Parts: sequence; C-alpha cells; structure tokens
Amino acid sequence: MKNNGCIDAGREGCPCALAEYGKCLVCSKLSGGSCEDCNWQGSCIYTLYQQNGRKLVKARQDKTYEIAETKQYGENFKVFVLKADKGFCQKAQTAGAYVFVRASESEEWYGMPVSVLKAEPEKERLHLGISSCGPKSGSLLTAEKTLCVRGVYYNALSGMGGLDAEPEGSLIYAKGIAMAPLRNFLDGGTRYSQWLKNMNLYVDIDKVGFDFFKDYFGDLPVSSIHVKDFAGDGLCSMEEMGTNEKINVFSLTSPYYADKVEASAGKKIVRPTKGNMCCGEGVCGACTYDDETGKTIHRCKARI
Repeated sequence: MKNNGCIDAGREGCPCALAEYGKCLVCSKLSGGSCEDCNWQGSCIYTLYQQNGRKLVKARQDKTYEIAETKQYGENFKVFVLKADKGFCQKAQTAGAYVFVRASESEEWYGMPVSVLKAEPEKERLHLGISSCGPKSGSLLTAEKTLCVRGVYYNALSGMGGLDAEPEGSLIYAKGIAMAPLRNFLDGGTRYSQWLKNMNLYVDIDKVGFDFFKDYFGDLPVSSIHVKDFAGDGLCSMEEMGTNEKINVFSLTSPYYADKVEASAGKKIVRPTKGNMCCGEGVCGACTYDDETGKTIHRCKARI
C-alpha cells in the first residue's frame, strides 16, 4: 500500500479517529486492505487498535494555560507567553509544531491553528504569535488571563521530507507571523542545525515590525540577514536560488509568496501546509484534497 505517511503514526493519539472509521493513512488493514499490503515499519497500528478495544486512543484534550505575559507589537499583533507544563513545551519544540487555541470563554469552534513561535521547556513557557485576520484571531487578541490550548500537532510545514541532510547552504524567505516556525528550527540544536547550514535569510518585517524580529531572531548572525520589501523589491531570482540541488529552500510566507519561491526553485521546498486546518485530527475534511490517483489526502495528517 503506497501512502504519504502520517505525521501522527506511532505518536500520541495513534490510532486515531481515521482508524476507527477505516480510513487510516498508514495501516492497510485499517483502510480496507490486508496486512500483506503494509509497508509501515513502526509498531503495528492494527495491533494497537485491537489492544485498545477496537477504538481510538484518547484524543488530544483542551488545556487551559495562564497568560504569563502579553507582548504588543502592533495594533493587531500580539505574542502571548503562556505558563505551560514542561512536557507540553518539550513536544512543542519540534519543527512544524502547532496548536489549536481559543479564548477560554469562547465556544469550541473558535479554536484556530497557531504555529508555535517558541517553546521553553525549562522555563515552562510557550510563546504564540497572534495576528488579527478574522473573528477567531480577533477574539484571541482580547484574552487577558487564560487561553485554551489543544495539541501538540506537527504538520504545520510541508516539504520536510525533501530536505537535504547535508546541504551546502540554506535559503529562507520569511514574512509576517508565518516566520514563527523558524524559531523551532533554530532552537532544535543538532536535530535541525544541519538543515540550516550557511543560512541566508531574506525577511520582510512589514507586518510584524523590527521589535518582534529583534526579540525572537536577534541572535542570528547579522551577515545572514537580508531585510527586503517583498512587494516592492521583488522576491526571488534564479541567482539567489541557484541551480545547486544541495541547497535547502524555505518559504515561511503566505501561499502567494511560497508559490513564487517554489516555482523559482524548481523543486519542492519547505513551506506552510496548504489547507484550512479546522480539527487537526483528519475528521472534518476541511484540509483534504485528492491526489493524482484519486486518493483523498488529509493535509493535517499526511506527510507531504
């Protein structure tokens, strides 16, 4: 059975609701086939499902975390620093990590996906950047004491599987709060440092401001940072991209700019996952698309 893999396979929450409904992205037995079709190399998901009484394991639960600090970087942009338990922060310090967040007094459907900006396990602190773009994010910005958080989820970035483990260089485009996942790459130490070798960062700070960039990325070597106005100065050039396949390319931007970077790179890049993430569990279907074989892919679950 060919598949793109599942970001949650073998992790907390596996087997999930998709297994219960015969739609598992990894286990051929739990998706209408047989064990002979299986190419999964981890712990047998079907066995785990059987041992759990043929039902999903306990799903990720909402947790209410106290707001330890609020940093205002603009009229419509804040960073909330939450008092979160150490274990949660350790899970959140992963490339592509995100959580669902809502104001504690809001209804469940107000939960929105937010990439983890920074996780500090030793300090038990979780940093989330919120930029107002609609009713959900607008309601979050009014929070003062607590936020309701569900997670951790891991598929905020696509293209991770295409990264060269021994690149000659790395090229990163970042704009707005979409640059948040970069902090987890930088904090991941030896887990991720090889992907960012000889880094060149082209950053547009128009929507977040200099103070935010200084606070969260001020530790980067000045020589690696190139501040640009993407709209006015342009974004990509083949000279910057190069033709070297040994360069890892990231576009931590809106889909508009990420599409341009990917087209210029001529190869798969790391970029925010496309799709409207509404549940994170592969159930709602808001982020699904059909691949070239007609198979329905859940962007929130599948490794793309």
